[in-house]
Amino acid sequence: MPLMDFAGNIKRCDGDRVPCPGSHTCVGAGMNSVCCQKADRICQASVNPGSPCGVVATTRYYFDYSSKTCRPFAFTGCGGNENNFKSKGECMKFCSSEIICPRGDPLPDRYSINNIASCMEDKHCPRNYTCTSKHGKKGACCPSRDFVCGTPFEVRSSCRKPKTEASWSFNYRKGECERVEHPACDEHWNSFPNHEQCVEYCVGTCPDYKEVHMNPLTGQPQLCDTKKKAGCPLGYECFKSSPFASICCKTSPVCPSAESIAYVKDEQLIRCNPTHHDSCPEDYSCQEAKNLEYICCTKPLSCPTGMIALREDGGKPRVCSVGVEGTCPTDHMCVLAEGQAIFGSARHMCCKPEKKCIVPYVDAATKRPQRCFPGDSKCPSVTVCLPALEDSANLTNALDIMFFCCHTVDVFTCPEGEMPKIDTVSKKPMRCRPSNPFSCPSDYVCQKLIDGETACCPNQATKQLCTEALLGDDGSPVKCTVSSRDFSMSKRATFRAGTTIPVLQESVDAQLILCITVVVMQKKLYFKHQLYCPFELHRQRHQLGWLL
Repeated sequence: MPLMDFAGNIKRCDGDRVPCPGSHTCVGAGMNSVCCQKADRICQASVNPGSPCGVVATTRYYFDYSSKTCRPFAFTGCGGNENNFKSKGECMKFCSSEIICPRGDPLPDRYSINNIASCMEDKHCPRNYTCTSKHGKKGACCPSRDFVCGTPFEVRSSCRKPKTEASWSFNYRKGECERVEHPACDEHWNSFPNHEQCVEYCVGTCPDYKEVHMNPLTGQPQLCDTKKKAGCPLGYECFKSSPFASICCKTSPVCPSAESIAYVKDEQLIRCNPTHHDSCPEDYSCQEAKNLEYICCTKPLSCPTGMIALREDGGKPRVCSVGVEGTCPTDHMCVLAEGQAIFGSARHMCCKPEKKCIVPYVDAATKRPQRCFPGDSKCPSVTVCLPALEDSANLTNALDIMFFCCHTVDVFTCPEGEMPKIDTVSKKPMRCRPSNPFSCPSDYVCQKLIDGETACCPNQATKQLCTEALLGDDGSPVKCTVSSRDFSMSKRATFRAGTTIPVLQESVDAQLILCITVVVMQKKLYFKHQLYCPFELHRQRHQLGWLL
């Protein structure tokens, strides 16, 4: 906390011109600097539990200057002094005069094993080590968090009469801390004296001191999937807390579109019900925030039907001026957007044609398809303005495209002539994004339909019959069931492009057997513990390692 005068005003400083008292040091630049207490004064301060203020006491750590170690104490939540740290590691890193690695020992100097190798940046350390320093001084190479938490726990017995002790180890496959027992004489980097230290170091915590949602069954932070954006309860978002885990953190709801404004009443966001059309005031709509709560937001700017907006800088739409070259990329057009602009800002935005015209509207008088331009509202009410183009992916100049008034149709035919997956709510083809492998069920892949839109279509790989079976020791095909996806290799195996791997397929007589007819893609795969059916390989990347 910066130094203040008796009236509560922050004491400003400016190097030697406006110095700080001897117990403080000037931190910052120019007159924006403040006087902060020196580290040695903070670490020499006696423990102060604070004053009760109606909140639950929490465990904090203070530096015991006499023993040169950090000890826990119960902090009441208010007051106290600056000798107050959230974790023992944070306390030791700030107050200890020696460089102490959070886990393991610092790397010795290669020229003298009695000295510690010094560093200034991570690149000065070998693989699996990071540079740990104190207050801008030279640091030491300590085992990296990825290396410590990613090392499997192995029980070794190196003593004659081992005494068993219990500790906690991080299981990187599950993303959880587990209780393990091992001989007391063994030292493991991936071993922690208690559950809290293991979770704090390997699972991580929420950013900006956000509240963590604890799983009531395991007593550990609730794990989630950042790619699917799933696994968290209402009011929580999924954050990547470590290389091995993502956890649910408490957040305030924010409008999903960057240009939208939330409706606030009495300094409170107004929640709403998406099934009730009158739950939001006029000019607002009920929208789902990232934390799954529904709030009232102004309607976001969107492109006309059949076009996709160009968004950048945190999801903000690229606004443009009609007739001014260079405001939009060549494959986009500057058109009048739909929705509400903020504070009277421009309502024209860069949009790219995506859906193409299948059934054009024919004018009864001219007997010709009726021309239009996106956003001009010249088409009849039963039609929309769509482009006449072959492939939007290969579009180079959007200004060369002709637009026509077209009847809205839903294509129910995939490129292979099969039926796409139907959405149970809209009764229309289930939409997807080719860049997101999780946007379709496991038996489907995201493909482009004849009208240019994408939908979930049956995966042809799941229909392949087994032509070469995996034989057992007796020479007969290895039979299995759909639930036999726990087929695992006897040891970790590496597969290169062009090789084959055992997968679950259907034989000619409709029996499920293990086959070896699927060729690995143009990437190397190493399987950590399990193999899965070919159509699920792309859905199990959290259990597979990808090597370039």
